[in-house]
Amino acid sequence: MPGGLNSSKLALLVIDMQNAFTRAANPILKNVNATITSARRAGVPVIFSQHGHPDPENEVKTSVIVNWWGASGSIKKGSFDAQLLPNLDVAPDEVILDEKTTYDAFYKTRLKSLLDKENVDTVIISGVLTQFCCETTTRSAFVQNYDIIFLSDGTGPPYKPTLDTIAHGFGKVITCAQMRERLDEIAKDRNK
Repeated sequence: MPGGLNSSKLALLVIDMQNAFTRAANPILKNVNATITSARRAGVPVIFSQHGHPDPENEVKTSVIVNWWGASGSIKKGSFDAQLLPNLDVAPDEVILDEKTTYDAFYKTRLKSLLDKENVDTVIISGVLTQFCCETTTRSAFVQNYDIIFLSDGTGPPYKPTLDTIAHGFGKVITCAQMRERLDEIAKDRNK
């Protein structure tokens, strides 16, 4: 059975903190960066996703998400919009899942294999957009038997219906400060 907040087998997922989503990401950036720092001190893997499409113009007929948003409303891989925010705290050795092409960070990416390799039983969800990629990734993680911790002020924009849904049926919704307290406890235990 997954471990939840009491687990020490955690991974922090930082979903799509990219230039395309600056308006949603900037208000939570300080909280996310502070949580990333705490995760590193605790030895918790930090995994970043980066959404993008190799050729949106030609994917309109083959990708439901590109079809939905249109080629001009989709993020082209390698573009300025696809780049992670310049102030996001990404260490050189941390994983960036740049193969993400839909709302779900698990779909056709190496995320599950990375989590399994680290024996992760609980994922911490942060990033943008709350009601799209963060919520979809949460649901996907849940059905794959991961316990979920969803950061209420580490996902943006604030979207109460998603927070209520996650809390009701998918995972524990807490603040970044509460998560950092738990990560600090893990770090202390590691350094004994």
